[in-house]
Amino acid sequence: MFDLRWFAFFTLLSSHCAFAAPSAQLASQTAGKMAAQSAVKSAVRRVEFVQEFRPKAQAQTQAQTQAQTLIELWIPTPLETAPYQRLISREFSGNATIVRVSGDSNHPAPVVYARWEKVKEPILRIVNIIEVQDRDGVSPDFSDYQRFLQPTDHVQIDGIVKETADKITVGLKTPDQKAKAIFNWIVDNTFRDPSTRGCGLGDVKTLLLSGNLSGKCADLNSLFVGLARASGIPAREVFGQRVAASMISKSLGKEGDNSKAQHCRAEYYSVAKKGWIPVDPADVRKFILEENLSAKDSRVKELRERFFGSWEGTWVAYNFARDFKLEGYNFEKVNFFMYPLLADTKIRPDGIDPEQTGYAFTTKLL
Repeated sequence: MFDLRWFAFFTLLSSHCAFAAPSAQLASQTAGKMAAQSAVKSAVRRVEFVQEFRPKAQAQTQAQTQAQTLIELWIPTPLETAPYQRLISREFSGNATIVRVSGDSNHPAPVVYARWEKVKEPILRIVNIIEVQDRDGVSPDFSDYQRFLQPTDHVQIDGIVKETADKITVGLKTPDQKAKAIFNWIVDNTFRDPSTRGCGLGDVKTLLLSGNLSGKCADLNSLFVGLARASGIPAREVFGQRVAASMISKSLGKEGDNSKAQHCRAEYYSVAKKGWIPVDPADVRKFILEENLSAKDSRVKELRERFFGSWEGTWVAYNFARDFKLEGYNFEKVNFFMYPLLADTKIRPDGIDPEQTGYAFTTKLL
């Protein structure tokens, strides 16, 4: 814990970490325009990601505003190191009484906690300098992956989830074959609904029971996770933020004003390959919608193959925590942690609306 008054600064350097050499696998696998773009995109991108907060007091009257003594904010922040990203620095400025960076012992969810005590116009600015790159193939990992077989409040693996998973994977022998079948089933049988609030809720059983297999990234990629776990395959969502323009499609990247550019991806653990495999069926469905394409279009077929086993390096990961108790947040369990959470004496908005919570995110390539 440390004080942060007006322009006190804290910088986290992580230059001791290094990327693995960029892979040229995608460029050799595909032909034409997308293959050429893949070779370019495998280079490391350095991005400035600015998170600015001016949390708004929710008190009803001037007297209540003057009496308000405490505002608290929990902010998702980029993972310091991963095979596909590296946090170079994190710098703070503002007038918060307390700012601290911490993690959760049960869920690798780095958190910036800010607290204002009797501050009339609270402000906090975080400047993250991050390197990102394409993620291709297996990310070796020998840590405990068994816990990502377990159900959570929103990622259930029994009942209709298990029944659906069994139908999709019938006759298949290996976990990798089953994971590919689940991925293809989601691309073939779901669709993106632009009217869904935020990134969706990611409630797997409710989605299947509704018969309306639509939503956004948290819905569709959580569906992959739930069906994979029901098939005995460790899987998890990875929650994060788009930070750069895409070389594939304008719809799959974002630079500039990124306040509403949150995005959930997914990955599964391959025991045979001893590592995590990236997938993103939700972005395949987004590509189909935004580009107004048929699922049989050659560009969709190409992207379908690509997004089973790779991610484009236009995004930063926050965490893969799901249905958990956030340290210091003395309210209900957090479904997933991709939006800032504000608490004061009057209201606890869910963070999806930047204006209600009082934040603005911007990004630019350096």
